[in-house]
Amino acid sequence: MSRRVRVVAVAGLALAGAALAGAADVYKPSEATLELYKAKCQQCHMADGNSPLEPLNFADGKWIHGDKVEDIAKIISEGAPGTAMLPFQSQLTPEEIHALARYVRSFDKTPVKESEGAKKAKPSAAKTPTGKPAKTPKGE
Repeated sequence: MSRRVRVVAVAGLALAGAALAGAADVYKPSEATLELYKAKCQQCHMADGNSPLEPLNFADGKWIHGDKVEDIAKIISEGAPGTAMLPFQSQLTPEEIHALARYVRSFDKTPVKESEGAKKAKPSAAKTPTGKPAKTPKGE
């Protein structure tokens, strides 16, 4: 077998392994969560979360109220004023709301965006009055 064929074969195996590893991380909701979604959410958001109405779509990567499970749980719990999304805090337990939020978030395969507050500020380099970088003492 030529070197080129071996390199392609190894690369293919590595990609297949990465795909399988990613598949293992897929959220699997409980039957109770699936039934709750069917009863409370599916009518507006569709079975796969891919509503043809953009504000109701969970699969398109566009999150109006935040893309984290906590953000979604807050909307399920409190509703979204000015929209058809009603609050469910009086109908569902906090555990059920959290499970639904995790399930809803799983429809969108894009990673959760880092919030502005969570981003670490990079320390800016100290500068002299002339605008040149300041020298730092040795040992720091």
